[in-house]
Amino acid sequence: MSANSRMERYHSADREPQEQPQAPKTYRRRPALARWVGLLVALLTLTVGLKFTAFNATYTAGVVSRSTVGEKVINRLNNELSDIGITGDPVTTSLVQPYLAQGIRQIYGQQTTTVDSTDLANAISAQASSMGTTASTTLTQSLTKRAQKLVDQAFGTTAMQTAAGKLQQAMRLNQWIMIGVGLLLVVTMIYAIGVHHFLGSLGPGLALGGLLTAILGALGWIVGLPLAVATVTGTGKSLLLAVGHGSLGVVIFLGVAEIVLGLLVLLGHRTFRNS
Repeated sequence: MSANSRMERYHSADREPQEQPQAPKTYRRRPALARWVGLLVALLTLTVGLKFTAFNATYTAGVVSRSTVGEKVINRLNNELSDIGITGDPVTTSLVQPYLAQGIRQIYGQQTTTVDSTDLANAISAQASSMGTTASTTLTQSLTKRAQKLVDQAFGTTAMQTAAGKLQQAMRLNQWIMIGVGLLLVVTMIYAIGVHHFLGSLGPGLALGGLLTAILGALGWIVGLPLAVATVTGTGKSLLLAVGHGSLGVVIFLGVAEIVLGLLVLLGHRTFRNS
């Protein structure tokens, strides 16, 4: 045997085995994580939507001012102005809304402030001037106080006070659910980032959460709201229906928007992953 062949066998034994090329890592789906994110997104959308609609005095006042409750207050004030010769219905929805907002804050158990009556007084004075008469300061102050008194009467009924207790309980429950769901969602997103599945769970979670939100909003409109106001009668019932329909309409719209956003995120993530 030649020396070269012996040397080749010797050195071949010392050679380290060559590493085999690793197969590319396949994408691992996490449907359970996406479903959990979807549930949290739906709950957060519902609670945040209710906080800024049904449980927001300014928004609710805008809805109430266009309902039968607001129409009654507006018509009473305009009728009283007509009795003293100021016609043309100068009192409008936007002028009465601050007074209604104060009454709603009382129902919600929130702190109230003195309503600025400048806009209402100016509207009455301008209408009187256009008719060739003058509305004295005493008259305008009397009518602004009358507006406050009519609102207090509208929200001071037994039905309204009964509804106030239920609304305050619902507001507290909604607040705690919103905080808890928000914290869970933050922890879930941190976990998703840790397992490199943030966009992979965000897209499906938004789409599923939006779908659940829209379904729950529609069910609340059709079934939940009529059952919730079944024991309430009169003005309180009409008020709750008006506010409930407006709030649920916003929630359904948010759900549809989340579906579209979730599909866009899902499409972008899939395109980025395949590129």
